[in-house]
Amino acid sequence: MIESAAAILASTQAVSGAEPPSLQAGYGVSLTDLASFEQSLAAAGGRVEMQQNVSAPSEAARTVFKPLEYINNEAAELSQFAKVAAASGNEMTPGELVMLTVRSQEFMFHCQLTSNVANRASDGLQQLFRQQS
Repeated sequence: MIESAAAILASTQAVSGAEPPSLQAGYGVSLTDLASFEQSLAAAGGRVEMQQNVSAPSEAARTVFKPLEYINNEAAELSQFAKVAAASGNEMTPGELVMLTVRSQEFMFHCQLTSNVANRASDGLQQLFRQQS
């Protein structure tokens, strides 16, 4: 990968006749995080032009992600409840503490259930592919 990048850089330099701009990356740089990479490139003075044609997700994809969206909404509701309780400045009543605990346990149960279903589906697909090959 690095050798091919060096070859592309050398060919670009040979064609344009100019020295390519150099960038320095610090610790923790990630080239797979596209948004962060684009921001870093823009901050370094580079020009970022990316065109992405993305179609809407299919019905099957929406069905697969529906449990994850439910868990995400449930986490947002729990977070909002905790932020309101913390912002009020008052101590939570025993009933509120019990309710928060119960909702947290329910959230964890849904997470574990979704994870279990996903793992079972993955195992089933792997077994199917092994049987077909």
